[in-house]
Amino acid sequence: MRLRASQPRGRALQADRTVWEIGVAQRVVTPSLGSQMAGFDARKGVAESVHDDLHARALALTAGDRTALLVSVEVIAVSAAFSAAVRQRVREATGVPESHIVLSATHTHCGPVTLNHFFNQGQALDDGYLAKLADGVVEAAVAAYGERRARTLRVGLAPAEGIAKNRRTADELPIDPFAGVLLVEELDGRTVAIAVNYACHTTCLGPDTLSLTQDFPFYTLEKLRAELGSDVMAMFFNGAEGDLSIGHKSDLSAVGVVDSFRTFATAKTLGERLADAVLEVLPTCAAELAEIAVIRREVALPLKSYAPLAAMTERKIETKAAIDVDAPLLEQVKSKQQYLFARIEEYYARLYEESVAAEPKALAVEMIALRLGSTVFVSLPGEVFVRISLAIRERSPFARTLFLGLANDYIGYVPDEQANATIGYEVVAARVTTAASEVMEQAAVEMLEGLSEAKQRENAA
Repeated sequence: MRLRASQPRGRALQADRTVWEIGVAQRVVTPSLGSQMAGFDARKGVAESVHDDLHARALALTAGDRTALLVSVEVIAVSAAFSAAVRQRVREATGVPESHIVLSATHTHCGPVTLNHFFNQGQALDDGYLAKLADGVVEAAVAAYGERRARTLRVGLAPAEGIAKNRRTADELPIDPFAGVLLVEELDGRTVAIAVNYACHTTCLGPDTLSLTQDFPFYTLEKLRAELGSDVMAMFFNGAEGDLSIGHKSDLSAVGVVDSFRTFATAKTLGERLADAVLEVLPTCAAELAEIAVIRREVALPLKSYAPLAAMTERKIETKAAIDVDAPLLEQVKSKQQYLFARIEEYYARLYEESVAAEPKALAVEMIALRLGSTVFVSLPGEVFVRISLAIRERSPFARTLFLGLANDYIGYVPDEQANATIGYEVVAARVTTAASEVMEQAAVEMLEGLSEAKQRENAA
């Protein structure tokens, strides 16, 4: 079906205020078969097949003399260096400032290796593929910019149930209960593109999967296109998904214990469930006024300190030696977890020791607050726990506050204070301290308040 705007076009003045210049474009960035795959320390083997292609999908929005570029990159993550180089190339080609460009990784664990971090230490990087990926992202962004024309943008929040679960709590809560929806239409109401923003690990498929795939978002986007039109570009943006998955426990998954429900069939069920939630809310999505504002801030997140590297290396060796392949399965799992945790902490200890910053050491990260009409997005440079995003939303002066996860950088996990009170994979895999969540929350709120105050001044002028 083709959905039309639920509101009449109205007077010329109203139409003028809701008309944007919007362009969309995409490029395939699927690696070749035989490529290394990222996301699971326990995975054995390389890419043997392509279940569905991976893409860079770009949305360019212009209001007046300001343009924003949002790019969904269907890979596990992008590094700060990769992002900086790509955004510079896009700026040089389009004139759009780097602070107005956000690359957000969907975080599929069934895609190529795009960086080295705690979860894939020493895994081979293919410079040829990384160059191809960069070209694909740049080409999609530049093409979207060049394809801009007079269009409208409608935005809504879709209640989404039965998809994400909190993988660290007994009641599987909290989660982000909403999916953000952006609908781009021609002035006659024909659908051009749709973007879905939803917080959840894209890990329906486990370490035993050797097929390249977007994971469950593939089925979300396919169903949306089937309903809205095959020529519609559909794109997925992740959110604050640090402690959210489809039900499996990370402590087990990280050491190769794969739940039986982690299949393509589950991905299809959950992906289409998300699409259904989005489709239901489309008729109520409101037209956004063509307004763009951006605030960028560099935020210093305090780093954990570690024992001397030599001691951490010794612990890693000891935990590896303690693994007994003849022991009962539960004992093997526990010993493998201890070895994995020791490896992660040794990795971070090395980074800490190599840092030249004086004590207390901190990690500088970029955050961006982007206002599109009355909807705001906050970029998050890693895997941020959902309580942090919910706290930001609660304090936000805007009715619709959404989050672009794994954006322009990958710093690992950022747990909230409550989660940091317990141990577990994500907490061990966080390089930053408990205080980092408070710093990130406060920085986001201050940026949102800054956007709100600027909007009030503009309205009063």
